[in-house]
Order: sequence, then C-alpha cells, then structure tokens
Amino acid sequence: MTLRLVQLYPTLLGISGDAGNVEVLATRARLAGFEVEVVTVEPGDTAPGEADLIVIGNGPLSAIRTVESDLRARAGWLRTAVENGCPVLAVGGGAELLAEQITLTDGSRLDGLGLVPARVARTRERRVGYVVADTADGRLVGFEDHASLWSLDDPALAYGTVLAGSGGVDGGHETVRAGSVVATNLQGPVLPLNPWLADLLLTAATARRALTYSTGDAHAAIDAHADAARAEIERLASGKRFTAIQLR
Repeated sequence: MTLRLVQLYPTLLGISGDAGNVEVLATRARLAGFEVEVVTVEPGDTAPGEADLIVIGNGPLSAIRTVESDLRARAGWLRTAVENGCPVLAVGGGAELLAEQITLTDGSRLDGLGLVPARVARTRERRVGYVVADTADGRLVGFEDHASLWSLDDPALAYGTVLAGSGGVDGGHETVRAGSVVATNLQGPVLPLNPWLADLLLTAATARRALTYSTGDAHAAIDAHADAARAEIERLASGKRFTAIQLR
C-alpha cells in the first residue's frame, strides 16, 4: 500500500523546517511497512487527485500573499479532502490561510479559506520562545516565533493548554484541531519533537483506507532521541529564557 503525502508550496512556505515534517511522516510510515509517495505542489502545479496526508508550511506575509490566489483556486480540492477526513498539518502562515480571516497590523484583512472556524490577528508583539502545552493526546513541545493571535469561534477547538511559553491561541492555548486539520505555530519543525503527533496523523491517514498503522522497535529508537530533546526543552521553557518582543 502506498501513502501519498502532499506538501503545498514548499519553496515559499517552508521557512520553519517544514520539509522536516514531511520527512518524519514519510520515515515513520516506511518503518511501519508502507510505501510512500511524496508530492510537492508549487503555484501553478497540478495537484494530485487524491492525497492521504497534506502538509502546509510556514512563511512570511509576502509569501502568504504570493500563494493566496493559487490556494484559493485549489479551495474545492482542499475542502473535499478535509471533508473526506484527509489529515492536514498546517504551520504558521500556511495555517493562517486556512482560517476565516487574517487581520493585519494596519487594519486591512485577508480572507482565508474558512476550513478552520477561527480568525487570526497579526499583532505588534512577537511571541518568541519555547512552548509546552498539554493536549488530550499528548504533550506538545516546540518553539514559537510569530506575531499573531488566533481567536476561535468554538473554544473547544483549542488543542493544547499552555504550561510554559506564550502560545498563539487566545485564552492561553496553542494549536487548533478542527476536524482533520491540525493548525499550529510550533516550528522547528514540530513533528521530530512530537512523534506522537506524527503517529496520530498517520493513524488517521491509514484508517481512511481501512489500514492499520502501528509503531515498532525502529520507531522507539528514534523516539528516544526526541524524548531527550523534549526534556531539555521543558527544562529551558520552565526557566523562561525567552519573552515576547515588542515590534514597532
């Protein structure tokens, strides 16, 4: 069985090591016995008819503006995938494009695709530092570097409760989970530090095809390195070595 992983706009939306997220998904799927096809889609490219998992990375406002029209042209394809339960991992600026609207610091607005019932406000306070957040599925750890705040139509969509750091979701939260979409501000990239999240996405992707994803000794050997890094990040996060930066 071949799993198709689709990464949208890796050249423009890939500044946070987002290719690393794809690599983690592909590696863990292969270790679980699956064949993997990785498809990258740039503006103007034809997207594959079917995707088993979609990754959208992070980028600056200039990149968001560049891909906006192309992504809007793919809205039907992406919406159908989400409605059919295809897992989507979206990071930073790419995630913001899936929200209903982005309000910029000058008061102007960009309309998103509305796949996540949320609004994003760009702020003059840049949140920089390590984040630790508890979710119902596991503990998220990572690094944030963004100047945005998400407001949710449904507070229950807030995925992680922040224990250390700032987080990018109103009310002391980080990361949004809306149906099959996981939208996060955690960078670095996020999946090498949170292999359980990669497994959650792969479990959902394979379940759609009535297949079972399971981890083994090879996964555990990789996870041991992630555990060590996570422990150090939690130590640093508790020390509050990073603070928000006020932008002018």
